[in-house]
Amino acid sequence: KYVGFGPYSSLYSFNELEGGRIQLGARTTKDFSRKVRFMGYAAYGFKDKTFKGGGTFEYMFNNQPTSKLTLSYKHDAMQLGKGPSVYGSGSLMSSVLAKANSQKMSMVNDYALSWQKEWSQNFNMIFSLESRRIFSNPFVPRVSRDGNMFLAVGYNQPHVQLRFSRDEIVTRGVFDKHYMYSKYPVVTLDLIGSTKGIGKNEYSYFRPELSIQYTLPIPPLGLSKFNLSSGTIVGKVPYPMLKIHEGNGTYTFSRYAFNCMNYYEFASDLWTTFFWEHNFKGFFLGKIPLLKRLQWREVASLRAAYGTVRRQNNGIIGDDKSGAVMLFPEKMGKLNRPYIEMGAGITNIFRILRIDAFWRMTHRYEMKDGVKVPHDNRFVVTFGLEFKF
Repeated sequence: KYVGFGPYSSLYSFNELEGGRIQLGARTTKDFSRKVRFMGYAAYGFKDKTFKGGGTFEYMFNNQPTSKLTLSYKHDAMQLGKGPSVYGSGSLMSSVLAKANSQKMSMVNDYALSWQKEWSQNFNMIFSLESRRIFSNPFVPRVSRDGNMFLAVGYNQPHVQLRFSRDEIVTRGVFDKHYMYSKYPVVTLDLIGSTKGIGKNEYSYFRPELSIQYTLPIPPLGLSKFNLSSGTIVGKVPYPMLKIHEGNGTYTFSRYAFNCMNYYEFASDLWTTFFWEHNFKGFFLGKIPLLKRLQWREVASLRAAYGTVRRQNNGIIGDDKSGAVMLFPEKMGKLNRPYIEMGAGITNIFRILRIDAFWRMTHRYEMKDGVKVPHDNRFVVTFGLEFKF
């Protein structure tokens, strides 16, 4: 009644860094308090023989409009440059469906203090103070241009997120609010910065990013969703603080990642990404006898990214003109032309399952030992969960 345990999907998982991993989490319920919520978890890796864990404290000043304070800490293995997945990281399904030799995890210490404020129905703000230390390991070494090894690299930064919407439908729990739908564009502005010497900061930078989401009904052909974002990093920083384009090292479906892109494949300090997905709502399959009884829904998607890396942040191995703080990992490069992948799939299978096929339209070849060979992820099939009511 007062404490819940889980998530059960994360009780056991495995990866290359930790080997087998066990985890147990708990959080208080609304019957414990409607103002305060505690969450925490502990984990252990049998290969690296290291304990991990984290905790979160939330205080709800007001539920509607939202005013909430959150304090969190995490010491755990994380995959940088990972897009959001329906299964989440550290779950058994993400482990089972991982691509071969795809995981490049790092131990991370995370601290965050944030205040979420809903100023009006159309304007939401999150102000946070964030601190992160990323530790080196054999899978993802941190090496300077002169060959010295970084034990860790990190930052302390303020982060302001401003979200503008109009007539948006939301659902509210006791502690959580979920954005559902607006017939108007939703604009999000992220402003992140740091000054060298303040709070043990080693680098000065400014990172603004603007995102626009739009849902467009096209009856009777279905519904299109668009997401366009663009950002830049002003300053000289090591590669973990660049925009590491979101890849997908598993066969699980991720809506806002590139499913044919590997982790740590591309990095940018000036970038634009575009995601488009169209659900035909059964426009074709609903007209085929017998198949229409299954109520499957056909979907199509296009995902694109373009970015550049300035000379001061270009840590590509073998580039003698670079002045970067840190060398890129092996096989990480820059987007010298737009990256594009396209997909087609079926959703609403048994009401909850989704299967998509993705084709890599550009960057289809890579260099191995000086020879141009086909890329391993030119074609990928992903599996996911998608609940529709």
